[in-house]
Amino acid sequence: MVEVDTAKKDQSKYNEAALQIMRLNNLWTRIEDCINKGQLTKWKFYLDSVYRELYADIFHLAKPEDTINENKELRGKIAGSSTRNELYDSLNGRHEFLKKLQDNVGKGGVFRDGTEEDID
Repeated sequence: MVEVDTAKKDQSKYNEAALQIMRLNNLWTRIEDCINKGQLTKWKFYLDSVYRELYADIFHLAKPEDTINENKELRGKIAGSSTRNELYDSLNGRHEFLKKLQDNVGKGGVFRDGTEEDID
C-alpha cells in the first residue's frame, strides 16, 4: 500500500486542464454534428456532459451558486419545451450559457486588450 503524507500541501506539477480542453473540444464537435443532423435529444445529453466537465471549475467563480441556479433554470426550460422549435431554442440557450461558462472558467477563448504587449 502506498502511503500519502496528507500534511503536505504540494500541488501536482501536472495539470489536467489540457486534457479537459481536449474532452470539451470533442464534445463541442459532437454537439455540432447532432445539431446539423437535427438530433435534439443527443444535443441535450452532450450539453449535460459539457456541464459535468466544467462543474468543478464553477466553484472558482465569484458566485458559483448563481451559475448552478442558472443551469437548473435552463434545464427546466428544456424539460418544459412542448414543441420542437421550443426545444431547439431552449437547447441553444443552454448551449450559449455553457460556451460562456467555459470562457469564464478559463477553458475557452482568452481575450485581452489589444493595446497590451505580449510579455511572457
